[in-house]
Amino acid sequence: MQNKMILMNWMAKRKQKGYSAERELVNMLKELSVWATRIPVSAVGQPLPDVLAISKGVIHGFEIKVSSDSRRIYYRKAFDNLLEWLNAMYRENIDAIAWLAVKFRGKKWRFYRITTNTEKIKAEINFGLTFTQLMKILRSEEK
Repeated sequence: MQNKMILMNWMAKRKQKGYSAERELVNMLKELSVWATRIPVSAVGQPLPDVLAISKGVIHGFEIKVSSDSRRIYYRKAFDNLLEWLNAMYRENIDAIAWLAVKFRGKKWRFYRITTNTEKIKAEINFGLTFTQLMKILRSEEK
């Protein structure tokens, strides 16, 4: 019984870190005048990103991960909802870009573009797009 309680507490803290990171990214985007919202996926029951942002007529979907390690490999299963969402956008001819957003310890964010062919992402604290680099892409005309 005690092990079950410890596991439940650990899972609750882990989930809370994820929610906190989602809200943080939404606020960072909004501070720079990018429309963004957090999607409470558990309430929807659909394959949706954790965070949606719209900029220059393109919808950006973000799968948020929090890592206490300085490097981590994320396999397709970790972002399969994001891929389902991306495929749905493509089927409807909607301009969309999918991102894996990893918040590393020390509040350092890195962003990795996901395509329908992505099988894994090697996320590292000093590799990947910074938030500043992401904003340049979101504000550009490029897709």
